[in-house]
Amino acid sequence: MEAATTSTPSATTPTNGTVPDGAPAQGPRSYDAIIVGGGHNGLTTTAYLARAGLRVICLERRDVLGGACVTEELWPGARVSRASYVVSMLQPKIVADLRLADHGYRAIPLDPAYVSLTERGPIFFFNEVERTAASIAKYSRADAEAYPRFEELFARASAFVKPMMLRAAPALGSKAPGDLAALLREGARMAGFSKREIHELVRVFTMSVGDLLDDHFELDGLKGSTASSGVVGVWAGPRTPGTAYNLLHHALGECAGIEGAWGQVVGGMGAISQAIARSAQSAGAEILTGAEVASIDVRNGSAVGVTLADGTELRAPTVASGAHPKTTVLDLVGPESFPAEVAEDMRRYRTRGGSVKVNLLLSEPPRYEGVTEEEQRLMMTAGVNICPSIDYLERAWQDATRGEPAEHPYVEAELPSAVDSTLTDDDRWVMTMFTQYGPPNEEDWAEGDRERYGDACVEQLGRFAPNLPGAVLEREVLAPPDLERIFGLQGGSIFQGEQGLDQMAFMRPHPEMAQYATPVDGLYLCGAGTHPGGGVTGCSGHNAAHRIVADRKRARRPWRRRSA
Repeated sequence: MEAATTSTPSATTPTNGTVPDGAPAQGPRSYDAIIVGGGHNGLTTTAYLARAGLRVICLERRDVLGGACVTEELWPGARVSRASYVVSMLQPKIVADLRLADHGYRAIPLDPAYVSLTERGPIFFFNEVERTAASIAKYSRADAEAYPRFEELFARASAFVKPMMLRAAPALGSKAPGDLAALLREGARMAGFSKREIHELVRVFTMSVGDLLDDHFELDGLKGSTASSGVVGVWAGPRTPGTAYNLLHHALGECAGIEGAWGQVVGGMGAISQAIARSAQSAGAEILTGAEVASIDVRNGSAVGVTLADGTELRAPTVASGAHPKTTVLDLVGPESFPAEVAEDMRRYRTRGGSVKVNLLLSEPPRYEGVTEEEQRLMMTAGVNICPSIDYLERAWQDATRGEPAEHPYVEAELPSAVDSTLTDDDRWVMTMFTQYGPPNEEDWAEGDRERYGDACVEQLGRFAPNLPGAVLEREVLAPPDLERIFGLQGGSIFQGEQGLDQMAFMRPHPEMAQYATPVDGLYLCGAGTHPGGGVTGCSGHNAAHRIVADRKRARRPWRRRSA
């Protein structure tokens, strides 16, 4: 990628992004739109705006594109999905619109998606409900019978939520005809649900994942592994109200046309970001890496461009930020450019996370004990989940709330090398572990804690695959403070903010910014800190781009038409 150019900044330009009236012009480059942040959402906004004919530039602080959706060569000859690690929620519409397959995107669905390791034996979660129920039936006939009903409940809940992902959340309190129509539309959709179904929907949106699962199942291993998906990325335990929705949030995707499936991306997760970037560039977009934005510049209440850390000024009437919403509002723009109550609310926006990513390079794959040859084959490509009970998960959470890395963490291990041989140049194997919990504050990580936590994760899987500890050649442990330092995820929140009910939909990240536009004219948010929330979905980038295009049309601002 092209390196950021440099110019001499104006000595009168303050660092908070406010441009004084009468500041001397220095002929900065001008665009129709500037996108701050080259994560997958920022790139998605860039691509859609370029295809709509805008002259657009995307600025990425790091030397590699993708934000947390990235592949990096952590060790010579070994390429790793350093943060995000599997694909499911990337929207098929975006894949089709941006022709991502033509630009190198390819996902391989996993079946089974994951396997729960319990002391009684493995439970396999296949893409077919009947096969999963048969795996459960080896340990509980009642749970095997309950599982299809549980899946049907989530299928109905998904049918309600999915249509809202690729459009803005309703604007509460607005009298505008379009906003009122959107509210009526969402209300009318409820007519398709029975009273019983609405009752179940409300429970899914409000209950703890632990309580919900207790209502449906008896097997500790089944409940523990399923509950772990309800706390992925959140600063909450399985008994925290609202975590049942997080379980639903992670059930909204598909892979290769298979509903609810998860997959590995050939080339790692960064291949998604690279494909979006190539799509954007094919439509004429400019993308710069190594281009750290120091400020989003505002004059008379309107965004006018950005200033880079090296002093380069770029100008545009539209700026969309994929950076964390707190970073955007409080640091890049400055609270003085927002209504006082909005700035104060954003200071209180909760953004903590307990996720720890452990990346490994192995000399050989794990060899699981006590399983058949066929089960070993299935476990090579599936995510391997270690969370034996809800109480186990709750204890790990309680450790983190005391400011201690979990003594016995929840672990989900992926072996992408078993699916994608391009990740290493030789016969070594890449393994990634998504784990919880670790405290979000650096002061709670004493010297050696990261290595001890990494040891605990390897030991957990090593109880079932005794060869694993001796097979580890290299290891990286990314605690929540590392996720903030490297990827800009404040507090280690992988979703750019906690996904409690008070920080979702028309309240994400704030009621005044929930439709992507902000109180600063021409400034938009396009990252995961907006509706519909986190995950590698592309939704926020898609929705923000469509809002920008609609606003420009309403304002009758012409732009030069470019071939897409």
